[in-house]
Amino acid sequence: MKTPADAALDWHALRRDAEHQLAGGWAGAAGHGPHDAQRQLHELQVSQIELALQNEALAALQEQRDAAEAGLNQYAVLYDQAPAGYLSVGPDGVIIRANLAAGTLLGRPREQLLGRPLEQYVAPHAQATLRRFLDELFASGVRGALEVPLFGGAGRAARFEANLDDAGLKCRLIVTDMGQQQVRDAARRRAFLVLDSIEEGVLVCDAQRRIVAVNPAFTRLTGYLAEEALGRDPAFLGRRGAHPPGYHARAMEQLLQSGVWQGEIHNLKRDGTALLTSMSLTVVRADDGEVDYFIGVFSDISERKRAEQALIDLSRELDQRVVERTAALTAANLRLQQEVAERQRAEAALHQSREQLRKLADHLVTVKEDERKRIAREIHDELGQNLLALRLDIAALRARAGARHPRLAQRAEVVLDNVDATIRSVRGIMNELRPAVLDLGLQAAFEWQVGEWRKRSGVACRLHLPDEAVMAAIEGDIGMVLFRSLQESLLNVQRHAGASDVEVRLRAQGRWLELRVADNGIGIAPAQRNKNGSFGLIGIAERVAALGGRFQIEPYVPGRGCTLTIAFALAPA
Repeated sequence: MKTPADAALDWHALRRDAEHQLAGGWAGAAGHGPHDAQRQLHELQVSQIELALQNEALAALQEQRDAAEAGLNQYAVLYDQAPAGYLSVGPDGVIIRANLAAGTLLGRPREQLLGRPLEQYVAPHAQATLRRFLDELFASGVRGALEVPLFGGAGRAARFEANLDDAGLKCRLIVTDMGQQQVRDAARRRAFLVLDSIEEGVLVCDAQRRIVAVNPAFTRLTGYLAEEALGRDPAFLGRRGAHPPGYHARAMEQLLQSGVWQGEIHNLKRDGTALLTSMSLTVVRADDGEVDYFIGVFSDISERKRAEQALIDLSRELDQRVVERTAALTAANLRLQQEVAERQRAEAALHQSREQLRKLADHLVTVKEDERKRIAREIHDELGQNLLALRLDIAALRARAGARHPRLAQRAEVVLDNVDATIRSVRGIMNELRPAVLDLGLQAAFEWQVGEWRKRSGVACRLHLPDEAVMAAIEGDIGMVLFRSLQESLLNVQRHAGASDVEVRLRAQGRWLELRVADNGIGIAPAQRNKNGSFGLIGIAERVAALGGRFQIEPYVPGRGCTLTIAFALAPA
C-alpha cells in the first residue's frame, strides 16, 4: 500500500527536471572552474528552484484557502504549520500577522512579533535597506525579493519574498532561512506532505507548460499516474469542442496579465469519462519577472453541475406549474370574487332587513309604551271613574237601608267590598301597564318598584341610587328602558333564581350610567339562557342596543347567582 511518504518520492522527478533544465548551462561552463565548485553551484541552483517551487506552491495554496470556504481549516493549518515563515506588514513596516515558522526564524514567539516593526529583527546595518525595500514595494506594487542578515543570528540570513495584497494595503512576505540546508530540506518534505494530503488536485508546469509535478489527488481525479502525466502539456486532458473558440487563449492572456485565473475546464479522465473541474491557476515568477512555473489547483464539480442542471430543469418545470396554477387560481379567484360579491349583496340585504327589523322592534316598543300609557289613562278615566261612582252609589244605598233593611244593607256591604277589590285590581293593572309613579320621576319609580316587589316576593332587596343630579340628567327614553329592565330582571329573579337576597344598584361609573342587578340564586346556565321562550332577556338586550347601550350577563358559575349589567353613555355636562 502506497503511503503519503512513498507518494512524496514522485517529487524527485522535479529534481531531475531541474537538473535537465540546467544541463545546457553547465555544458558551456565546464572549463571555467573546478569540477567540485561547479557541482556545488549546480546543487545550490537546483535546490533554489525546488525551494522556490515549494514556496510558490504553498503561497498559491494560501491564496486558494481564502477563496475556498470548504478548505478553510486546512489552509489555516497550512499557514501556521508551513515550513516557510509568512508575515504580513503594513505600510509603516509593523507586523500585522505571522505564522509559527516566522517566529522561529526571527527568534521570537509569534505573539511577540505582532505590532512590532519588522526591521527590529534584521541586523542593524541592514535595517535601512529593508525599509527602502518595503517603501519601494508599496510605491510600485511590483513584487520583489531581498536577502538580509538577521539580528543576533550569528551570520544567519533570511530571504524575504514580498508582494502586495489586492487592496495594496498589506505586504505579504515569505521568509526563508538561507543559512541552514537541513531546514530547507525539512520544509520541502513538509510541503510535499501537505500537497499530498489535500483533496484538490495539484499540477505544476514549467514555463514551457510541461507538467513537472502532480499530487496524488491528481491521479485520483483524472486516473492518470504521475509518470503518465509528467512532461506532457495539460491540454492532453481537455475534451475537444467542450469550450467555445478562444476560451483557453483568453484564459492564458488573463493569467499572464493578472497572475491568477479561475474558471471551469472540461476534461476527460483516463477511462474516457467526462470530468468537469473548477480550476485555479497561478503564475510563479522569478525575481526578474519571467515566468518560472504555473500552478493549477482543481476539484471535480461534475456532480455539482449535474445537480445544478437538475435544479434548473426543476425550476423550469416549477415555473410552468406556477403559470398553470396561476391561471387556475386566477379563474378560481374570479369565481370567488363573484361569490364574494353575491355574498356581500346578500349580507347587505340581510343587514338592511335586520336594520328594518330593529327599527320595527324599536317602533313596536314605542307603540307598546304609548299603548300602555293610553290604555292606563282610559282605564283611569273611564273605568276608574265609573267604579268610583258605583262605589259611591252603593255606599249611599247601604247608608239609607240602615236598620230598616238589614239584609239589603248587608248585601250592599258585600257588593261594596267587591267594588273595592275591583278598584284595587284595576289600579294594579294600571300600574302594570304604566305606573303612575313614573310621572314623579325615575327615582320614585325605582323606589316604588323595589318596594312593591319586596311585598309580592318576600325577598330582601337592597336599592342604591346616585345623587339627584345624576338622576335628573337621565333622558326619558333611557329612563323608561332602565325601569322596564328593572321590572323584567326582578320578575326573572322571582320566577327562576330561588334567591334570598337581591341588590339593585344604579350609579355613574366614569362617563357611563350603569344599572346592576345581582342575586345570590342558582344563576342562569347558558343552555337556560338560550332556550326557546326566553324573550325577557332578549327584549332587554334589544331595548338597550336600540339606544346605544351595553347589556351584559356575567359568566355562569353554578351556585354563585347572576349579575346583570346595563350601561348607557352619560350625556356631556
